[in-house]
Amino acid sequence: MFDQRVTAPAGAHGADQPGGFAILDRRLSRRDVLRFLALSGASASVVAACGSAVLQSSTPGPPTSGPTTAATPTPAATAEPTAAPSDAPASSESPSAPTPTPRGGTIRVGAFDGGLVEGWLTWKSAGLEFVRNWCAQRLLSVAPDGTILYDLAANHAVSDDAREYTFVLADGATWHDGTPVTAHDVAFTYNTALKARAGSTIARLLAPIAGSAAVVEDNSRSASGIQVVDERTVRFVLDAPNAAVLPTLFGAIWIMPRHPFEGAALEDYTSLEIATKQPIGSGPYRVVEADPYQYVTLEAFDDYANGTGWKGRPRADRVLIRIYEDAAAQLTSTQAGEVDFQFFPRLTAHELTRLTAIGGMAAQKSFLGLNHFYSFNLSDPSTKLILDKRFRQATIWAIERETLVNDVLGGVLRLPAVMNHWTAPWASSEDLEQYHPWDVQKARDLLAEIGWNPRHVVKVAHYPPKLEPDVPVIIEMWNAVGIRTKLAPIPDAEFVRTFFADTDLDTDGDQGPDFDIAFAYAFGTLDGSPWRSDLTLGSKHVYPNGSNSMRWRNEEWDANFGDALLAPNQAEQAPFFRRCSEIFNEELPYVPLYQRVAYALVSDNLRGPEKAAILHPSAGGVRYWEWYMAGA
Repeated sequence: MFDQRVTAPAGAHGADQPGGFAILDRRLSRRDVLRFLALSGASASVVAACGSAVLQSSTPGPPTSGPTTAATPTPAATAEPTAAPSDAPASSESPSAPTPTPRGGTIRVGAFDGGLVEGWLTWKSAGLEFVRNWCAQRLLSVAPDGTILYDLAANHAVSDDAREYTFVLADGATWHDGTPVTAHDVAFTYNTALKARAGSTIARLLAPIAGSAAVVEDNSRSASGIQVVDERTVRFVLDAPNAAVLPTLFGAIWIMPRHPFEGAALEDYTSLEIATKQPIGSGPYRVVEADPYQYVTLEAFDDYANGTGWKGRPRADRVLIRIYEDAAAQLTSTQAGEVDFQFFPRLTAHELTRLTAIGGMAAQKSFLGLNHFYSFNLSDPSTKLILDKRFRQATIWAIERETLVNDVLGGVLRLPAVMNHWTAPWASSEDLEQYHPWDVQKARDLLAEIGWNPRHVVKVAHYPPKLEPDVPVIIEMWNAVGIRTKLAPIPDAEFVRTFFADTDLDTDGDQGPDFDIAFAYAFGTLDGSPWRSDLTLGSKHVYPNGSNSMRWRNEEWDANFGDALLAPNQAEQAPFFRRCSEIFNEELPYVPLYQRVAYALVSDNLRGPEKAAILHPSAGGVRYWEWYMAGA
């Protein structure tokens, strides 16, 4: 599987050997980087092409907290009036005269998530938030700073034992066919999301709800923990307190109407018109036309209502979503002026330079809590020394990341704000090692402590299969401290099989992956919060039961994370999460190399995006119904 490109290690006594490259304990110069690239066979023009294009933005920085509390969460800072709010100043000449509310226009949006090939069922098709944000509703969403933004729910209450969550729906909420939204619709959606026969692929999200396992098993009943109280009130009962359910359960499932499915067999749900052709939502815009691979056209819904108090037509008249086959088409469309809003989850420095030159549009940064990383095989690596945390620490001390970020990668990423799986300050210890600035001597000392053999060859896999420009440089930096490597690409079609699954699927038990180290992206959490991090780091969540590709098992981490989920509020959760961050920071089952910076290109005439901390379609707390085109 691995090719035979083996880097020659630096000598056992240092890097100053014939044919080697001497890395001094100092900051790399641009000339050093160019030489690294030349030694590794990469083109030296990479650095020149990836100039440091830096944008200034007033966008808020990284997320600062998780949900404010589990028991008594903080509602949105200011509730919206029944009429759309005005952002224009009142007239001083006639204070009693109402000021016209800015609104109107067609918002042209680009979609980076591909097409609608799996249909419209919210319990079946994933990755369609770029459409659902406009036409559907969840009970609520949670912003990166932990603020709750009510959507279909107007408020909620939590019982003293933190096991019962009761939601009251927004007054006047209506489906796009004119039918009132009721608590029965909510219960129907959640119960159906537990049933594979109805096409559900998200049953795991509902595992905390009492009785959910029984529904998953036989697909014929309703969960005991999903209860309709009255037409506007629904109650959820959990098996145990779980502080993560607001963002990861109630903030994750989009509600579907019950009435279009009445009389149909579960197996037929995926072929109904509401699933394949004409969705029925309750969001600010209704779908009037769609081509799964090209576009979605939406019109303002006059009877829209949400839990912030908003009732009536959203601010824009129409939303036109363009769907692209690939990133190149997305970039070309933006340059051609075909969109007013375009979100780019990942750009090269060259692409960013092209985009910032577009007239009439400005770039807005989103600091995502996602890390570009390399991970370790902690199951059965080629040498047991990789299981020693000092080896893993040595690999990061050997890397000069600041130069990689600025000179090799062109400034489109940044050094992690926190060297942890999550970045929220409230959930992270203040005493974490940043592993920066680089320290080659410390790397060598750690390797010497464990008796590292510089002749041993470490198997390094990388994804995407085409080498990213920083990887050859990192390989040379490791080479300089005595870590010898051989590289192998992970083909697109083999990524899950190679990165997550074990070496031999036909043999009982988990043999682990066929590499020692793997470069990939992106681990972490979108908004930097700790919620659901156990799916990546928990001992019980090795693939296919989660994303723990490292096979990392740490009982203390598991216990502290579990205790945090049982705590009723952020103040009591924080100590447990902070201890988790300290364990990760010392053990380094994977290494956060860089923090993802995403960019949105926003028309100078589009109002609304500037209020959002993160513009990723899956981020919470964004008031899409308030967006409009100025001067329309």
